[in-house]
Amino acid sequence: MINLSYRFDQNSSSLQISGMPDVSNGDSENTIGILSSWSLKIIGSPLLEGEKEHLDNLMQVILKYSRSYISGIRKTFVSNKKIITISPFGMSHKLLLKSTKEGINPLEIILDDSELSDLTRCMDLLRFDPRFNIRWDINQERPFRKKYILNNQSNSNKNINFLYALIIFSFASTLLILFPTNDKYELQEFTNSSQTLSKPTE
Repeated sequence: MINLSYRFDQNSSSLQISGMPDVSNGDSENTIGILSSWSLKIIGSPLLEGEKEHLDNLMQVILKYSRSYISGIRKTFVSNKKIITISPFGMSHKLLLKSTKEGINPLEIILDDSELSDLTRCMDLLRFDPRFNIRWDINQERPFRKKYILNNQSNSNKNINFLYALIIFSFASTLLILFPTNDKYELQEFTNSSQTLSKPTE
């Protein structure tokens, strides 16, 4: 039986998929139709492994979150099985993974923009790779409506806009305190001297 393994490498992420052809489905000898294992290595984080169900859940939240983030929407996404969550974390992104085994604490991974981009790229390369004949359990992507984007952008930026306004107000107030104004003005009146001309008396 043929065992195949393909790997997708980006700067900070490396996703490896192993499996075999599904002969009953007519797969070629270079095609993975049956997934046997997968592993994901993110720099600075433990090695992630699991079954196809876990990979499906990971792809669900990463692809949805990245797509929304590109559109200016920062919100939390939870996988269908509720074992993986990704949410905004300051200027970064927090990936929370819950194990299906009892007694194992959830794993938190903090990603910056470049690491999120690398992870998303690995997922995209996998799902569009012709060497795989696997049906992934992810929702079909649909374009966001303009109203949806505007509503979510306004909600997500509401607190940020307030913070910016507060910072500007504080900065302006500080300037007024540090640089006192001179409220006394010296008024100088300039008068032109006039000469009186009189006719000479006869």
